[in-house]
Amino acid sequence: MNLRILMSALPIALFFALNRAGAPAWLAILGGFAASTVVFYLNRKDRLIGALTLFGFVVVTVSAVAGLIWGSEKAYLASGPISDFLFLPLYGASILMRKPLIGGVARELFPHVAGRIPTNAAVFVWLSVTWAVYDLVHGVVRFYMLAQLSVGEYIIWSRVVSWPFAASLIGVTAWLIYREAQQHQRVAIVTVADDGVA
Repeated sequence: MNLRILMSALPIALFFALNRAGAPAWLAILGGFAASTVVFYLNRKDRLIGALTLFGFVVVTVSAVAGLIWGSEKAYLASGPISDFLFLPLYGASILMRKPLIGGVARELFPHVAGRIPTNAAVFVWLSVTWAVYDLVHGVVRFYMLAQLSVGEYIIWSRVVSWPFAASLIGVTAWLIYREAQQHQRVAIVTVADDGVA
């Protein structure tokens, strides 16, 4: 998990380093995109998470091409808020299909915990709705900051603003899933015990 988080930060870190070093826009964009390619390659084997990584990679690729054509670092950075908005229909479709996105991700990351919970459990539905609302607000805020701040300021302040909320939401998500899994385990134990008595 920690390695995956560090890898996901590599593209923007490399882009930022090149930007601060005074590299031309095309070089900073290519550096960030090359790092994104490496991250995608290393995460491609996961099923759902791999598909989500591919989805994000496609958005980054389109933004990188636009940034190179227009010579605009902000066009490249727009992949962040654009991804936030594009994830909204994914959340909605997953809920309608009775396979909430957060449940699928949780089952891949923590199969021994989340695997105890039914795929369409209410906790997964409400967490998917909560994350969708977060992405909507996050996308609006990031677009506003991208328009108002310089490239360097945007990279720093967009993370300073979002990380505390994202970390808190991740913590709440993990706690709710763990609590739900514990409840299902207790129910299963009681059911087995009752069957044994019968």
